[in-house]
Amino acid sequence: MRSSRIVVYFLIILIIFSSVYAHRLSKNKQLDFVIRPNERIDCYPDSISPFSNYSKESCLARNCLFDDQANRDEIQCYLSPNYGYILQDSPIEIENGLRLKLKRNIEVNSMFEQVIENVFLDVQYYTNEIIRFKFYDADRQRYEVPIELKSPLDKVSSQKYEFLYSKNSSRDELFSFKIKRRNTNVVLFDTSIGGLVLNNQFLQIVTRLQSSNVYGFGENNHDSLKHNVQQRNSWGIFNRDQGTHWDDNANHYGSHPFYLVMEENSNEPSGEMHGVLLLNSNAMDYSFDSHPSLTIRTIGGILDFFVFLGPKPEQVIEQYTWLIGRSMLPPYWSLGFQLSRWEYSNLTHMKMINQRNRQLGIPLDVQHADIDYMDKQKDFTVDQVNYRGLKEYFQELHQQGLRTIIILDPGIANSDSYQPLIDGKENDVFIKWDDGQKIIKGVCWPGEVLFPGFN
Repeated sequence: MRSSRIVVYFLIILIIFSSVYAHRLSKNKQLDFVIRPNERIDCYPDSISPFSNYSKESCLARNCLFDDQANRDEIQCYLSPNYGYILQDSPIEIENGLRLKLKRNIEVNSMFEQVIENVFLDVQYYTNEIIRFKFYDADRQRYEVPIELKSPLDKVSSQKYEFLYSKNSSRDELFSFKIKRRNTNVVLFDTSIGGLVLNNQFLQIVTRLQSSNVYGFGENNHDSLKHNVQQRNSWGIFNRDQGTHWDDNANHYGSHPFYLVMEENSNEPSGEMHGVLLLNSNAMDYSFDSHPSLTIRTIGGILDFFVFLGPKPEQVIEQYTWLIGRSMLPPYWSLGFQLSRWEYSNLTHMKMINQRNRQLGIPLDVQHADIDYMDKQKDFTVDQVNYRGLKEYFQELHQQGLRTIIILDPGIANSDSYQPLIDGKENDVFIKWDDGQKIIKGVCWPGEVLFPGFN
């Protein structure tokens, strides 16, 4: 009897020990999964910043993995291959699509605070050539871009794409999906590489690219229209009045979080293209890796994507503009040569440059005047010393068939004797803080300014 009790106690202790060990093994399973150095997801993209405080310790504090032996051209601090989301239950059908419920893999600690634990992924067959997929918080509403888009078709029955999802048994059953072109089986979007991160102020998604022939996104300094996927860099998308300095990796005046890929067949361009739009207006950046892959990060909102199947390049753009709205047809004269620069020293200087171009046979259509013409850079004023006679000169150009354009900044100088400021306050046109009382102040060329609301 006593020996039987000893056996039972031993078995109980063995079961408890096995359970604890299995749990620990599960917690550290990520260390046993072999991930190739060239397929690591950068866990410290801000390391290039002098304010990042990047170190091995700060990397580990972010719950990332660190490779002491990594070469300089490899990612040293990288995301656990088991980081991501797990499919819960079976997908349910929604109108023209599917809804999948996802839950974050709690076996790997979050990179940042305020993690989004429960996520819905809605897949919508928008048209036969457009598919939409949308990651959003299942527990609370988050900001979405409030612009009107073209409505989807009521019924989509001949879609040219296929949405496929899977679970990776070697990586804690992590969820991933692919979007394929039906007639060629070319994969247009593929999240199997991992890297899906959803926190309150850090959202990231990574997709394998069908080829390295990638174009788009908007204004950054690049050597060519085709992106260099071998160049490990982060490109900002947050528009600002930034002059173009070729050696700087800076964000500029305009951008669309939209890219195109020229697909390949047997390592040769096929002539077919697809496009991808991220409908998000928060500050974001994008980067490439040599697999090739694309990483997109943003600091807010949701991940709301549209994939346009083309397949011809002009058809991709046609589908994209069908969704967001067609461009306005510009006036004929605006397509001509426009003479514009900052720092004409005075009206005489402007006249001289204009006349010189005309003497050389350059067919001018438009003359611009930058902030130089203003009195102390104030809107609705003219410098009566350096630009006296500007109105008469513009009338002369109009008689010659030329158009004229003047710059107006959206900031009104906060100067007591300045009539536009007085009129603006009387008519309550300036943007206020959320208390509805205090006017928001900013800084522009004339110094402190107030901003009219244009809605």
